[in-house]
Amino acid sequence: MGYCHCYTQLKSVPDDQWLLFTVQLSNVFLIIQNRHVPGYKQPLVLCTSDGRYPLLQPADLIVQSGIRQPAISFNGEEKEDLEYESFFIGQHSSGSEFCKTSFNWSPDRPYDFMAKATLLLAHRFCIGCYDISSDGTLAEWLDVQEWLTKHLGGQWPIPEAILNNPE
Repeated sequence: MGYCHCYTQLKSVPDDQWLLFTVQLSNVFLIIQNRHVPGYKQPLVLCTSDGRYPLLQPADLIVQSGIRQPAISFNGEEKEDLEYESFFIGQHSSGSEFCKTSFNWSPDRPYDFMAKATLLLAHRFCIGCYDISSDGTLAEWLDVQEWLTKHLGGQWPIPEAILNNPE
């Protein structure tokens, strides 16, 4: 099944919200390095946006984009043919933006788990900054939500556009 995760950046993320977001994203990265993610055939390996180099530590997720802003970027592993389109989400908005990450999901493309987890983190910690949608199923998002609750605790609301998406 192929589908698309989309977000529109409505405004720049304040520094305090960005810090909370990236700290929790770092926690997710560390947890998935040491535990199997249910529903995926292999241990989760995240790589640089080109899929060539494995990310070895949480700080590797954070890059400086072309306009010198902090951003999160990753992809699947090229050598295993697990890369597709790199995931990218930035802190600052340069106005009206539409950024799209699409996936041809299968258990062999485990970085989709991290894409959904990142979007749920952004939805929770970067309030009002991103309008997030997906044509993936609600059940797939609920699986990630449950994983976040189990490993990080707390509430992980799913964006309204995903809740209202007809399956």
